[in-house]
Amino acid sequence: MYDRRALPTAAAILSLIPSVLLTACSGRIVTAAPITPVFTSTPGTQAVEASPYTYQPAVTGSGVSLSLTNGPAGATFGGNTISWTPTAQQSRIPNNFTLTATAPGGASATQSWTVTPAGTIRISWVDTLWNENGSSTTKPFDWGPVSSFVAALVPQPDGSFQSFSGNVGVNGEFDIPNVPAGYYWLRIAPRATYWTSSSTFDMGRDTFAPVTNPTASTSSTTSFSFNFTSLEPTTSSGVLQLDSPEGALGYAGSTNAGSTTFFGGYSVGSNLNFSVVKNAFVRQYEPIVLGSVDGYVLGPELTLSNLSLTTGAQNTISGALNPTVPASIQLSIAGSEWAHLSDQISPFTPTATAGGFFFSVQPYTVVDSSYATGPIHLIWTKPSNGPLGFVSGTCSLNPPFTTDIQAGTVQYSDPFPTDWRRTFSVCQTAAVPVPVPGTTQTQKIILSNNQTTLPLTTTVKPLLSAVLNPKINGADLFTPTTVSSTAVTLSWDPPAIGRPFGYQVAIMAVTALPLGTVSYISAGTLSTAKTSLTIPPGFLAPGRSYLFVITSLADARANMETSPNRSSLPTANADLISAAITTN
Repeated sequence: MYDRRALPTAAAILSLIPSVLLTACSGRIVTAAPITPVFTSTPGTQAVEASPYTYQPAVTGSGVSLSLTNGPAGATFGGNTISWTPTAQQSRIPNNFTLTATAPGGASATQSWTVTPAGTIRISWVDTLWNENGSSTTKPFDWGPVSSFVAALVPQPDGSFQSFSGNVGVNGEFDIPNVPAGYYWLRIAPRATYWTSSSTFDMGRDTFAPVTNPTASTSSTTSFSFNFTSLEPTTSSGVLQLDSPEGALGYAGSTNAGSTTFFGGYSVGSNLNFSVVKNAFVRQYEPIVLGSVDGYVLGPELTLSNLSLTTGAQNTISGALNPTVPASIQLSIAGSEWAHLSDQISPFTPTATAGGFFFSVQPYTVVDSSYATGPIHLIWTKPSNGPLGFVSGTCSLNPPFTTDIQAGTVQYSDPFPTDWRRTFSVCQTAAVPVPVPGTTQTQKIILSNNQTTLPLTTTVKPLLSAVLNPKINGADLFTPTTVSSTAVTLSWDPPAIGRPFGYQVAIMAVTALPLGTVSYISAGTLSTAKTSLTIPPGFLAPGRSYLFVITSLADARANMETSPNRSSLPTANADLISAAITTN
């Protein structure tokens, strides 16, 4: 007799066969499903530029092979460890990883993740200085005096900002390390703070700088007398203007009707070294009617290139002006379209104060940049407050124009090199009477709409208008209100005309001046390519009144988030001002 319990059952015997069962009735082979690996480790997602990042994965099962099937450049996998050192180009951007685990039976699983390393913000400030020889030099900015102020202000989930400071590099570079990815305020100066996500930022600009420096170590009085002949006789008085690209000479006087000569002069006490001034442009401007406005056109001109001046003495500059070099342009300006641009720029009633247009040549300017060397006007509107030619590049002395200007074919002289760039500028300003809190006075604040383009062959129209529907914390910015000084968000809609590359918000604070008066003074400027911004700390104080001037900006080259000062034509700006906002 035997104990049946001591013998294994058929089911128990079959269970000992791990993977294959033979069946006499059919002859089929049944294969058990391979076991899929499972990742039991979690990769880290934090990294820092130039610092090693490692990850050692763990999976279930035996004999499982691992491979890095996707990863950023420089990432390796060996000895069961992923190793990677993020470069500057890989920092502050997402870097994707994919790890594949494969079991002996062929089953596989993947683990994917993204690492966005904190990285260094590299600010470069190297200006390009163009001179009268047509060449350029570079000038790195000295960060020393402002190094303690420069910072990256990174927004936090609770609405605060974390500040990251940096250090001065070489050749105009300033580095701010360990800044996490995403947008931040790049604070360079109170009037130069930018909302950006870029890891590189170019603060440099193109500008004109003469070869010689006219500054002297001591001050003296230098006198000039002018004697020019070969002017064209005109039926009414015009303007004779003389200036130098070195910036030391600047003179304008009235010419006499019917006269072919000009005599004048002036004296100046300054620390300018006039002996280094070698070049000057002498121009006669003749009066002309330009449709509905009065203006001037260039007539005879004289270019002086071998001046010999003595600082602290009497100097005579004379010569015969060269005959006109005939040129013409079809002049048509949609002045009426500028007139209505001030309708929605203020909670107060603006008054048009000045306007004008200037067809000009930029001396020595042959590159694609909007830098100015002091334009020589070929056609310009006549000032209403005197014929001071050397201030004719601004709107301050010109009457506003509110109607269309159809001047037809305008004849003028253009004796300058053909490779010097010609430009056409239009400006219009409006004054806004702003009540000053705590007083019975109002302060006149000037808002502008300006543009400069290459010469146009069609009717000149506005390139840009002010932003629309400005708000503060969701409320109308044209309505006086009180807000917290620590949580202020401004927003607006894009302008109806033009496509800005960005916007500037000038913060104007009520400030007591030394003589006891009170006035709105600019306390800082914030710049962004977005249509909203949250004001970072340090710009608003509790218990004060502020105005916000929002300016839309257009430019053919500038990028507000990477290179806001690298500019080329066309350029334009348009202002808008808020009501008084009080912080509690």
